[in-house]
Amino acid sequence: MIHRSFLPALAMLGGLLPLWAQPAQAGNGHVASLAAQAGWLLALAAAALWLQSRRQHRQARATVQDACLGLLEFDLPRRHMRGSVHTLQRLLGMPAHTRDMDFPRWLLLLHPEDRPRFAQVLELPPHMPEAGHEFRVRHYSGHWEWLELTLQPAWRAGKVHRLTAICRIVTARKHDEAAMLRREQQFRTLVENSEDIIARYDLELHCLFINRSVSRFSDLPLEDHLGKTPREKGWTDEASTRFEQECRQLINNWEARSFELELFRDRQRHTFEIRLFPEFDSAGMLKSILSVDREVTASRQGERLLAEENAVLEMIAGNRPLAQTLEQICQMLESQQPESMCSIMLLDGDAQSLRFGAGLNLPPAYRKLVEQVAIGPSNGSCGTSAHWKRTIVVDDILNSPLWAHALDKVRPFDLRACWSVPIFSSDRRLLGTLASYYREPRSPTAEELALAHRSTHIVAIALQRHVHEKQLYHLATQDSLTELHNRRQFIELAGREFERGRRHPGPLAVMMMDLDHFKEINDRHGHAVGDAVIRHFAGLCRETLRASDLCGRLGGEEFAAVLPDTRPEDAMMVAERLRAAVAAAEVPAENGPLSYTVSIGVAERQPGENDIDEVLSRADKLLYQAKRDGRNRVVGAKPPAGSVSG
Repeated sequence: MIHRSFLPALAMLGGLLPLWAQPAQAGNGHVASLAAQAGWLLALAAAALWLQSRRQHRQARATVQDACLGLLEFDLPRRHMRGSVHTLQRLLGMPAHTRDMDFPRWLLLLHPEDRPRFAQVLELPPHMPEAGHEFRVRHYSGHWEWLELTLQPAWRAGKVHRLTAICRIVTARKHDEAAMLRREQQFRTLVENSEDIIARYDLELHCLFINRSVSRFSDLPLEDHLGKTPREKGWTDEASTRFEQECRQLINNWEARSFELELFRDRQRHTFEIRLFPEFDSAGMLKSILSVDREVTASRQGERLLAEENAVLEMIAGNRPLAQTLEQICQMLESQQPESMCSIMLLDGDAQSLRFGAGLNLPPAYRKLVEQVAIGPSNGSCGTSAHWKRTIVVDDILNSPLWAHALDKVRPFDLRACWSVPIFSSDRRLLGTLASYYREPRSPTAEELALAHRSTHIVAIALQRHVHEKQLYHLATQDSLTELHNRRQFIELAGREFERGRRHPGPLAVMMMDLDHFKEINDRHGHAVGDAVIRHFAGLCRETLRASDLCGRLGGEEFAAVLPDTRPEDAMMVAERLRAAVAAAEVPAENGPLSYTVSIGVAERQPGENDIDEVLSRADKLLYQAKRDGRNRVVGAKPPAGSVSG
């Protein structure tokens, strides 16, 4: 390509060619004509080249502008900086006429922390074009912009006298890099504080990184893990082989892996769920393996235990004999702790001793020996546990003061360790003890103690089965404050009585009762006094009504009663008798005796009525009529002559 500086010369040469050819025209006209034509063609070509060069220059300048690039020249001898047209305006927002400035002014635009580094670049200019020089420059509006410079030196007399810099704004990229760095720091913080063991291995399975959670399961110092394979770190041969196999699978197919391993430390078994993830480099090639190891010992133990617990609970639900259920619990514990022999001792009726409940794997003679064990502060493992109501651990029976009184009797059975856990009911009453025996001195692991405590809850369920059933029935059918039938139970029993009356015709009456001005009693004297009034009224109902009558609390201060085989006039007399007893009674209160009254509606079953709700509804309407008529009265059949209506 012809340099643009030669284009004017070419144009002039093209214009001179016709003149040069003039002498030849006299001798040879054809040659002159050709020379003239060639001159004009050369001039036209030069003009075309010049126009093309101008277009290319404009396109290059437009490309630079569109790419947000700029050109700066640093004249080192003059200590002066000059920018191309609009460079400083486009990149840094400076006025359009700003094109050059001296070095001190330029340095004032740089961030104070970046000025020394820029001075070093000027003092030691590169011999080749170099990118990556990044500086913070103050924008004309006041904020900081990151400017990236690619420097090209110009030499004169063996020295660099000028640096030409292609520059661009990279603020967005720098912000993205800072955000990525923050995310990386946050990620590392999460990794270091994770309860999971997080490690990175190369493709030869040498450890490149591991977080500090590993120290909970390994005695090896954290830095000693680096550079070692799992086998070199002390894993068992079985665990190392499985880990290596899973890693080879990942290396072969680049797919994540998940599996479980059991590792041991201080005779404790730890189950880990290990997940392996492939890590790739920028070229998309596998470079390392990320291992996330989560301890799942407790959950796996729970899963294994769940099936056995379900079997025990099915026995409880199926009303299997208590002895069989307790024996199944002992077998469940022994399956989880193969070296143990378990027993269950139950609190005797006098609450002063324990009696043998289950534990068939203990020697028969020993079972007979502990058939009855006194509760005391130093009476073996079980007797002491029941006395203090806490876990008692004896790691060596032959050297324990708790067993000194029975040492001669126990020695023949070769039992060396025993720890006992108390069994409590849901309301923390002592029910008995659960013990584990071993034939060698030892202390329980945290896992074994957790299993024993968990099992005591199942034992408590079995022991309280009948008590719980009674309690649940009472809670489901009785009102806790008055011990009368609750609403649900009353409606159910009243419906049964109504159906019985239909099969065997006879009179039936219903009373609906409501304490008068009860809200004022609560507001003036407090809810404790209000509860005392409700209990007092329930007591009067029990005294007034027959044993065959049904009485229940429907809610709040509202009560109801069903009187089988009772005529309307008799029901009115009963209701009046109850009303009078209430009006004459007094309830002790902090500010002196408290009086209260009750309103009662009485209805009888009518022919054709098919549901107890119909009778209750009519009695309820009569009750509200009593309220409207002034309270402290009975409304229904005409009251007997001389009764007090209040």
